[in-house]
Amino acid sequence: MAVAVAQVTELARRGHEVDLLAGWDGAAKLEIEGVNVLLFRARKTLPGGFSRLTAPAMLQHMWANGGRYDATHVHLARDLVTLPVACLATRRAYRLVTQTHGMVMPDGRLKTRAFDALAMRATLRKADALLALTDEEKAGLTTITADGSRIHRITNGIDFSESSGRPRTTVPQIVFLARLHPRKRVLAFAEAARDLVARGTNATFHVVGPDEGDLDALLGFIESEGLKDSLKYEGAIPSGRASERLAKAAVYVLPSFGEIVPMTVLEAMTVGTPVVMTHDCGVADELRFRNAAAVTNGSPEELMSAIAAILDSSALAESMRQNAYIALREVFSIKAVVDHLEALYKG
Repeated sequence: MAVAVAQVTELARRGHEVDLLAGWDGAAKLEIEGVNVLLFRARKTLPGGFSRLTAPAMLQHMWANGGRYDATHVHLARDLVTLPVACLATRRAYRLVTQTHGMVMPDGRLKTRAFDALAMRATLRKADALLALTDEEKAGLTTITADGSRIHRITNGIDFSESSGRPRTTVPQIVFLARLHPRKRVLAFAEAARDLVARGTNATFHVVGPDEGDLDALLGFIESEGLKDSLKYEGAIPSGRASERLAKAAVYVLPSFGEIVPMTVLEAMTVGTPVVMTHDCGVADELRFRNAAAVTNGSPEELMSAIAAILDSSALAESMRQNAYIALREVFSIKAVVDHLEALYKG
């Protein structure tokens, strides 16, 4: 959602009329200056995770109104909210741009192959442009569609202004902010927190995000290790509030593998919060080269060492902060991203 919000905000700023359509849980609020935000109740119709959600009212809206849009940009996954909209766009010959964020890659599992054969492959083949974040994703989309001619490389962009002052807490907060999915590796963060607490580190540790499988294991770890006062689970936060939460952190830790361009890393950088991450991330090499983040192998030991180094050296934290601002300006600017999008929308 953060990627789409950044894109539509910049498009609206340039004078475009923009509608943002999104699935909705019935509670979250989302307002974007200059953007017509349309939220459609998403409901689970089949057992499973978010991929089993549907939003029939969104499809009805596109059926009735899709023809008035000059372009339809779908942040597409193998789910029953975004894919039906993309299918409709191709059937009604709307100009379609898809952005899959590495979520639609070749997969040998029978159910995925069947899903692709039924709808995904044909939809991608009929799209006017496909956006890929990495060369690996471009190769994967080429394999699925058997045609790489309409695939364009793009990065995630973000709008920011350099912080002159950040809200701080008396005791430094170390924050994990992501879905509690096994791939995000919250337990590696928890183990690093335990070891830092054991060595007497003056900090508290906070986990923020919705449960997608690892919450019970996390809570069990907190209980068994006696960390109730040091390691806290805060639950999920509303869309658009990540930067506000990250601004209060002394360090942001994302120990996940298989990330491409994680928006939370960019959001932490925009508010001047040093980042600890893993090498298995599409932006890791760029940020390591610029000394703009601490890049680790993802083990609790390396995570612990990187966090401790930042807490122990205000000079290191400030250097990472300034280098992150340079990387944002030169590589991850939303303005450059939207320049590219405008050209694709116009064809």
